Amino acid sequence: MSIRSLASRAAWAARGALGKQGPRPFPVDAWADEGFGAWFEAHKATQEELERQRAAARRSEGPVFSIVVPLYKTPADYLANMADSVLAQTYPRFELVLVNASPEIEELSAGVAAYADQDPRVRVVTLDANHGISENTKRGIEAATGDFVGFLDHDDLVEPDLLFRYAEAVAERHETDVLYCDEDLVEGGERGFAHKCPRFKPDFAPELLLCKNYAIHMLTVRREILLGMPGLDSLVDGAQDFAMLSHAVREARAVCHVPRILYHWRISGTSTALNPHVKPYSELATRSIISREYERRGMDARIVTDAIPRLYVPWFSATSGPRVSLVVRCRPKGTAPAVWAGLLAQTVSYEGLELVFVVPKGTAEEAEAALAEATRDAKAGFDVRVVDACSPAVLPCLNQGASQATGKYVVFMDDSCAFLSAQPVSQLVGLSEASGVGVVAPKTLYRDGTCRAFGIGITPERIMPLYRGYPDEFPAYDCALRTLANASAASWRGMCVDRELFGAVGGFDESFADEVGSADLCVRIRHEGLRVVQTPTVRVRVDEPAPADPFGDNAPDFGRIDVARFDAKWLGLRAAGDPYLNPNLDQSSEYFQLPLPWSRALR
Repeated sequence: MSIRSLASRAAWAARGALGKQGPRPFPVDAWADEGFGAWFEAHKATQEELERQRAAARRSEGPVFSIVVPLYKTPADYLANMADSVLAQTYPRFELVLVNASPEIEELSAGVAAYADQDPRVRVVTLDANHGISENTKRGIEAATGDFVGFLDHDDLVEPDLLFRYAEAVAERHETDVLYCDEDLVEGGERGFAHKCPRFKPDFAPELLLCKNYAIHMLTVRREILLGMPGLDSLVDGAQDFAMLSHAVREARAVCHVPRILYHWRISGTSTALNPHVKPYSELATRSIISREYERRGMDARIVTDAIPRLYVPWFSATSGPRVSLVVRCRPKGTAPAVWAGLLAQTVSYEGLELVFVVPKGTAEEAEAALAEATRDAKAGFDVRVVDACSPAVLPCLNQGASQATGKYVVFMDDSCAFLSAQPVSQLVGLSEASGVGVVAPKTLYRDGTCRAFGIGITPERIMPLYRGYPDEFPAYDCALRTLANASAASWRGMCVDRELFGAVGGFDESFADEVGSADLCVRIRHEGLRVVQTPTVRVRVDEPAPADPFGDNAPDFGRIDVARFDAKWLGLRAAGDPYLNPNLDQSSEYFQLPLPWSRALR
């Protein structure tokens, strides 16, 4: 995303977009927080730490890194900033491969030669002409000799501890084949750089990668994997990094995210940091790469683009597929099952849908008769069954409904819920069938249309609904509410899961009351090696009022008893942190904010 395309978020907060729905503007996330510059200065490696790293690196062995930098009409000051930042690395086992695609520019050629004379680790590949960014990058890869190959843009720069941190990560996990780090945007030059707009990234998130190249810069890959990659060509110019990333993660034994700001993306007139439209050819290349990834995963989907540039979301258009059981818990004095089924028939078209209503004890016969009448003329052709609830509690009802279901997948709802999106079942099932996915869940909204949850965070500080209170159309941090998102857990409302998998892990733990029990189920499914995915293409409204101040300290949180039960069951899990909520962010905030005291955002 560019500054221009994301700036609207700060404007939303500045003018208090929720003026009619809440007493104060909603929180500003880390991207727009003016306190980030101070945060960065406080968290970058100190000179004492850098000296310790240099001493430690001299005493130990480790991989050799090749850093490939394609140069094309590179200004002298850009070359100096970039090259100096690499040569300042505290980890000494590297080579800087400068691929000069502008040999006719004497100043650039002289600058490159000077760096090669200055340090034997600088290697120069001089091309006869510019062959495009993909071919130029390919020539650099061919010249590289390191164990790992990383990629740096000619106008950007890196922190001096970058390679030390990468070497540490490889030493801790020897099967690591792909690395990436956090980054920010910088502007300035001779008098120093101003740091802004941090991109604190999640750990490896395969479904997010279907929507955008979230790893972006300083991708570093084991060289053997790159040598086995189909050749880069001009068809992927502008998205060559995405092409390499897509190939690398398919082949990698392990993907490592180093959660530190180690890369600085310079804001300039020719950079997509400022304007994503300066390289329009990259749009077509990215779409081609993502479409091929759909094919590899067996996803029958097409790309849906967003008003915000460089976001791509899969859309599954099939109206039939595996049998799906929609398990609906009916509350005492809630919406009548016949009314609920009638509304569903107006919004859902999916052949092979089974409705399993778990109704208050003693009302099954009456509900069955009303449902038979209500669904007789329904074009959807629902199969309907009614089950007498064995308990009024939420999770026992859902388990009971699932035990009576016959579909390959079960989708959990209650009679307070309504689908707001077209073809919701197709979207949930389409994603559920993707390899490695265990749970798919929608975005849930309050009665007034504000966000109720888009995932559940599990951090040392809280178990919490993410993005609560944001307007439905708000993109949120790094536009996360507009893309698929991998999450630690999800709400059960609208949740889709394979029925046999649900049974194999034991269903919902009925000792929990509600949403924490949903998080517990997701943890057990993740322990099976499967992922939890949130999708923005399915929205579910819950007939529940939004908190008067969803961003205030008094907003309702998950029950303390359930949280304590979760902690007793999963000792140490929360202390390890949430892999999808970067540890540099405030672990008590569902809004991806800088921690205090550095944050200047509203609290």
